[in-house]
Amino acid sequence: MNRYQLAKIVEWAGTLDTRKRMQKVVYLLQVEGCPLEAEYTLHHYGPYSQDVARLTDEMVQAHLLVETAGLTQVGQRYSYSIDEDAKRTIAAFESTPHGKMIADQMETFRASAVRLVQADLRNLEFASTTVFFREQGHEWSVAIEKMCQFKGLTPGSADVLQADKLARQYIA
Repeated sequence: MNRYQLAKIVEWAGTLDTRKRMQKVVYLLQVEGCPLEAEYTLHHYGPYSQDVARLTDEMVQAHLLVETAGLTQVGQRYSYSIDEDAKRTIAAFESTPHGKMIADQMETFRASAVRLVQADLRNLEFASTTVFFREQGHEWSVAIEKMCQFKGLTPGSADVLQADKLARQYIA
């Protein structure tokens, strides 16, 4: 994953709320076929990439992403946006032949990214965890079962049915 790709995802979001959402959006876009190439492992909150976390921190330090912290009941919550200078840099890159090619490739995934950014965060967590187990080679029903065990959910519950529906949209 590179700076441009992450910046585009954040730009499409307007404001991308929470690092957890960022992780899940990038993961599901990658599974759908977006060439983000981030490595993921399973974390308590679902698929997690140190690559995405590191790139996010790097872009905040370089003032390419604006990070806004807020307090929640359980601690800090970070949101991300693109400042005007970064938007101009993106536009300049996209005006080059190479940049246009990369922008066109990313544009294919814009609608999916926007849907994911707007999805319920719990549903996104459960769906991405299901997809993670499916990507490990498990049959769909086994992936759902493993997600339920991992998350402490009851198979067939409303949460599981919603996660199943969302997850099926992103399997390549």
